[in-house]
Amino acid sequence: MLPAVWAATLLLCGCAETSTVRLSGEEAYVPRHAEGYSIYATEGASTVIEIRNPWQGGDSVRTQLFVSRGNELPPEGFDGVTVAAPVQRAVCFSSTHVAFLDALDATDAIRGVSGAEYISNEKVREHYREGDIRDVGYDTNVNYELLASLRPDIVFIYGVGGENTAVTDKFRELHIPFIYIGEYMETTPLGKAEWLVPFGELTDRREEAAALFTDIETRYDSLRMRAAAFAERPSVMLNAPYRDVWFVPGDRSYMVRLIEDAGGRYIFAGEESSVSRPISGEAAYLAARQADVWLNPNQAGNIGELKTQNPKFTDIRCVEQRRVYNCTRRKTPGGGSDFWESGALHADRVLRDIILCLHPEAAVPDEEGMYYFERLE
Repeated sequence: MLPAVWAATLLLCGCAETSTVRLSGEEAYVPRHAEGYSIYATEGASTVIEIRNPWQGGDSVRTQLFVSRGNELPPEGFDGVTVAAPVQRAVCFSSTHVAFLDALDATDAIRGVSGAEYISNEKVREHYREGDIRDVGYDTNVNYELLASLRPDIVFIYGVGGENTAVTDKFRELHIPFIYIGEYMETTPLGKAEWLVPFGELTDRREEAAALFTDIETRYDSLRMRAAAFAERPSVMLNAPYRDVWFVPGDRSYMVRLIEDAGGRYIFAGEESSVSRPISGEAAYLAARQADVWLNPNQAGNIGELKTQNPKFTDIRCVEQRRVYNCTRRKTPGGGSDFWESGALHADRVLRDIILCLHPEAAVPDEEGMYYFERLE
């Protein structure tokens, strides 16, 4: 039996009548914040998802996926991947992909994940415990035999410093359809969240996805305008050193945008870039002495651990005043964090948390506390 024959191929090449469609020249959905994808309409019911810049340094990279409906075939000369919608069987190589499918009530389509111990979503964790979802491994330890046996309609993957050719070449050899999801390359919280729409396209829930995103956008903008009215703009430091080197994000990065939208001031500002850069521990210490708030100090779970891990920083103001917060409120026993899972989608929740970190006086009685973050005690 040929493992390379998937449901989409059978649908497109079976005895049902097929027709080739052409692009209409219009976009089926126009992103308002995301820069890494477009969804183009055809003259039929099918669409084409184009992915751009899916990894760091991939500015000139463009890949396309034909989303077939009604047995339609891609335009002549199309050399991308073809998938029949709605997808019924998916494998997610990132927990973020799980969050997007969950928001669309489509977790039942998930047949495999990469790194099950890092998944926060309880429905997926339960299905994994029951054996309905399998862990296919990651990096150089992907179990291709297991993955092929799951007969996925689509595999959601991601790139970091370039195309993972060891994986994608094997996918091509096995005729396993895949798509790069580049939400982590977006520099704004709403840009990340808007990647919900391609998942909606593949599950035939684009309108639902667009409506959900609009709700997130509306709540985010309301919170941002509320924070803009604060008179005080506390200075904020991010992350923690690793082997005496501190990696700090550039001014056009996701976390810095959140700090600014929450009414804060980034103490490591001055580098117009979206990527992180290393600074010395001494330079970090000099800047940290001016910080009012410290966010995401690596794995520290309390002030005692923070001081043990970073003894040079025990006397800085934000530590002495206990204004240190970490995104560890919702974590898995295996070390996963829901901040990096559902937080990529729920930009409004993340912004609200950071507003409360920077402006605790903004807390409203009877409202729930922080969702992803917690204060280190």
